[in-house]
Amino acid sequence: MKNDRFEPNHHVQYRYPREIKFCPLCGGDLETRIIIPDNKPHQTCTRCGFVYFRNPKLVAGCLIEDAGRVLLLRRGIEPSFGLWTFPGGYVDYGESPAETAVRETLEEVGITVSLGPLVGIYTDPANPMAAVAVYRGKPGPETPGLSHEATEVRYFACEEIPWEELAFYSTVEALKEWIGLINGR
Repeated sequence: MKNDRFEPNHHVQYRYPREIKFCPLCGGDLETRIIIPDNKPHQTCTRCGFVYFRNPKLVAGCLIEDAGRVLLLRRGIEPSFGLWTFPGGYVDYGESPAETAVRETLEEVGITVSLGPLVGIYTDPANPMAAVAVYRGKPGPETPGLSHEATEVRYFACEEIPWEELAFYSTVEALKEWIGLINGR
């Protein structure tokens, strides 16, 4: 493994798994075949027979609450550069979604968080590459800060949320659900 740091090209990353062309086990060509017993088409290796089931990647994030407000960050990376969302990211292999929400919050905005209950799990029907688990959380003593992924951070009251500038379908849906929870609906 090389020890030099490498920044992924997020435009390329978002082409996966939709554009995978070769078997991840043997490198053979993939062809679409009907797989039993569900009789659905899946990419299948012509060399070793591996069936590539396209499943969403798991993402976890945190709605950090303070005095009835929620912390959002303005994205410093693609996709949705410059738009608002909550701290979150991909679940690493062997990591739980709850651990990811805590880790990503620390990485992106520099605060520890006491995780609360799960708000929900969201998928975007137009872009089904990810399933997003969103938790409620309370901030630690640190002041939220900026990072490579967060060019601005700010707490928003419900009526201040910049709905027209939100990054993802999951961001919108999780914030709607959160508002319902804090308003007792």
